[in-house]
Amino acid sequence: MEEPQKDLRDAEKPLADGDETLAPMDPPEPLVVAPDELRQQYRDEYERMVEDEATRVYVHVAEYVKLKSYMQVLKFMGMHMRVYQDAQARKGYYGGGIRGRWWKKQFWTYSIWESREAVNAFLRGRPHGEAVDRMREFAAPGSCYVTWEALGASDWSGALSRLEHPTRYFVDPFFG
Repeated sequence: MEEPQKDLRDAEKPLADGDETLAPMDPPEPLVVAPDELRQQYRDEYERMVEDEATRVYVHVAEYVKLKSYMQVLKFMGMHMRVYQDAQARKGYYGGGIRGRWWKKQFWTYSIWESREAVNAFLRGRPHGEAVDRMREFAAPGSCYVTWEALGASDWSGALSRLEHPTRYFVDPFFG
């Protein structure tokens, strides 16, 4: 047999013996830290974090790939997205992105890493290692990458200007 339900809409009804479901709540505990102190702690922590960002050296990697043919665009885009998603999931990844002009068969990547070790672990791992092995299949002459270290975070315009003097070409621009 089903137990009868209580009508909780009427606040004037007294509580039955042993019914603690409607007991008044205890008042909240007072804050251990005064609000002004708490705000100051957060302000100090934020200022330290900003100061660390300005003095921290990051490893930057930018890449430019021009594809050989339009038939490769979708296959390359899929491979590129897998590599980028893997980078985002890795420890030591700070930020970055992908840009592309698929109608011109041109793609750029830019990633920022917290250390050289984090970059090297990503470069040796899958799927990046597989993408490098296939680069000759995709890359037209002039495709290249550049790495550098800099204080704080950089931006796309800085990465694009550094690609004018790459660390290495995937395919030599003159003898491709």
